[in-house]
Amino acid sequence: MLPEGWKNKSLGELTNEKLSYGANSSSIEIDRSNLRYIRITDIDDQGNLSNDAVGIDPIEGSAYILKNNDFLFARSGNTVGKTFLYCEKSHPPSAYAGYLIRYRPNSDKLLPIYLKHFCLSDTYHSWVKSQIRAGAQPNINAKEYASLSLPIPPIPEQKKIAQILSTWDNAISATERLLENSQQRKKALMQQLLTGKKRLPGFEGEWKSKPLSDIAEVYQPKTISQSMLTETGYPVYGANGIIGFYEEFNHANEQIAVTCRGSTCGVVNWTQAQSWITGNAMVINTDNFPDISKKFLFYVLDGSNLSYLISGSGQPQITGSIKAHTVKIPALEEQQKIAAVLSTADQEISALQQKLEALKQEKKALMQQLLTGKRRVQVDDAA
Repeated sequence: MLPEGWKNKSLGELTNEKLSYGANSSSIEIDRSNLRYIRITDIDDQGNLSNDAVGIDPIEGSAYILKNNDFLFARSGNTVGKTFLYCEKSHPPSAYAGYLIRYRPNSDKLLPIYLKHFCLSDTYHSWVKSQIRAGAQPNINAKEYASLSLPIPPIPEQKKIAQILSTWDNAISATERLLENSQQRKKALMQQLLTGKKRLPGFEGEWKSKPLSDIAEVYQPKTISQSMLTETGYPVYGANGIIGFYEEFNHANEQIAVTCRGSTCGVVNWTQAQSWITGNAMVINTDNFPDISKKFLFYVLDGSNLSYLISGSGQPQITGSIKAHTVKIPALEEQQKIAAVLSTADQEISALQQKLEALKQEKKALMQQLLTGKRRVQVDDAA
């Protein structure tokens, strides 16, 4: 049941022009003399363009130049269903490629920004899945997109809904920028502090190069079969982090675990206390080495490129050769101070990640209410 004043309308009913396919021209290097060439691979799940831009010859792209508020739908492949709203103030002069479909909303009936928010909703994504035929290459053509039906409120209400959701988008974008800055700061700190290029106040003296075998026990634990995993119990770490739970644990303390099999070979994990680490990871255990900060060594290994240790023509693996991997180690107190600085950076990153996820979930719930009319907005008389 739609709210009073709302109507179900198809995209075809909300435009004065036919949906059109893009150019089938080859891309060229982009410069000031040509157009940006927007391809399906340039659009992410949130409708943003990648920075990896290519161009198209202005003559070949002249029939496919985007106008302000043009809307693009990806029509084929793994990107099918992705969307992009073109804004001439935010984007350079552009043309669109052949696996994209251009749609021009009639702004007297459908605001482009409202359509953008609708195409980020669960309702839209469910429709996309319903259009993909089993066993076939994913594809949604122009006729099928034109048949997409969506609940349409009056224009003033569309505008108010879009304003509210855009406010959430701005908060999400701001948090993403803060998160990226925090991650970059931590990366810079790791490059400086873990190499001794930058010393914390009060510390001096040479760092010593040590093979892992001199500062830790390095071993592969016993592997348990997939059938032994349970839904509750102690976390089990495999090649891809936590893979399930088990009734026992083989490590009482937190550990450094380096993936030693499969496509994630060389990834460094910090495991929880009381967990089972399988033979798909190599444990770097410093419990019996009092002069080594385990957290410091984790950060050192996490910031290292261990790919040179990977062998195997079939399945990638890291063997006991990792014991010879050499790291530079300062005195224990400096190790602990560096680990504390980087742990603080991790806490900041974790807090921002939690905030970002909460904002996304809150917006998702709000979209479900606003875009269906379950929750109405107050529209000013002058709107």
